[in-house]
Amino acid sequence: MMGRRGFTLIELIVVIAIISILTVIAVYGFNYMKTNAYNSTALYDLKNLIDDELSYYAIHQKYVGFRVEDITARGIVKIGDFEHRYVSKGVRAVSKVSSIGDYANFCTKDKLGDLIYGYQTETGLIYYRKSSKGYLLQNSDCPDATENDDFVGWKVLSQKK
Repeated sequence: MMGRRGFTLIELIVVIAIISILTVIAVYGFNYMKTNAYNSTALYDLKNLIDDELSYYAIHQKYVGFRVEDITARGIVKIGDFEHRYVSKGVRAVSKVSSIGDYANFCTKDKLGDLIYGYQTETGLIYYRKSSKGYLLQNSDCPDATENDDFVGWKVLSQKK
């Protein structure tokens, strides 16, 4: 009687196929979670920016506009007596203000995320739209601030509470 030693070729191929499938699922899930983390960072930064701008507006009765280029390497925006310190590494932000300073739109995006977030002061709503990973937020990505609904075509995320 001959004893069986080792595995057959078919058994090895089946085990390798199962491990390969599980690896693909794990890598996809990991990349999905990473992208969500980058998007969450941009959303967190937007909420901090909203708080700072609304506080500034309560005192000065106007919003402060700034461009992507106005953010320092350390994530600080300083325009006159307005200072915002909460822009995370990799996140770009824009603030567009109406000509008299009574309306404003704020936008953020993490360069490794796939969503651009926006906030409109007249509606108090947070919006988002799809973008691509690696895309850097540009000043033109944030709509100009008017008294109308500026985020046409964007999806509503939530109300800022």
